[in-house]
Amino acid sequence: MSLTRMLTEIIPIENLYAASAASRDFIKTMSIIFSSSAIISTISSSTLIWMILRSPQRLTTTRHRILFGMAVGDIIFSLSFAVYNAMMPSDVNYLVWNAQGNQTTCNVTGFTSIVGALMSSLYNCSLNIYSLAIVKYNKRDSYIQKKMEPFLHGVPIVMSLVFGFALLATQGYNNTGGTNCVSPTYHPPHCIGIEDGQ
Repeated sequence: MSLTRMLTEIIPIENLYAASAASRDFIKTMSIIFSSSAIISTISSSTLIWMILRSPQRLTTTRHRILFGMAVGDIIFSLSFAVYNAMMPSDVNYLVWNAQGNQTTCNVTGFTSIVGALMSSLYNCSLNIYSLAIVKYNKRDSYIQKKMEPFLHGVPIVMSLVFGFALLATQGYNNTGGTNCVSPTYHPPHCIGIEDGQ
């Protein structure tokens, strides 16, 4: 017996439609909150980049280069949420508000989301390692630039791209009725019970 058949026997079908509408309203609210926050985050990170590039040191210091990379990662991540669910596959538009995309746009959204999140998080780790080297171990900038900085940039960029492309190669970007396209399998709510011949 399929899950849908079991649910309709326990819960009247009218209540399931009401729950779906309530879920759609919740997803719409969350999408508006996420997208609005993403736009603010993009503006803030762009302002940080603008301030770095207008400063007298520009990108000559390790700290500025790490902050620049972290801001770029945040912009990439934020842009994946800033489109108000418009890139979600349209086959789940009954559940996801404003879903107008297809699997390709879902792949783009998922890829930018993973790459941006990992890049900004790993650049944050790089900033912490840089601060630790300066404060606790009294390392000079020349030592950090020659010995450490290639890793402080290489690890965030390479690791985020490796994970992003690995998920792309294994078809790991799918929508399951939420506000993002990062799911290892494709099981949208309208496909529940399809294996049982419904």
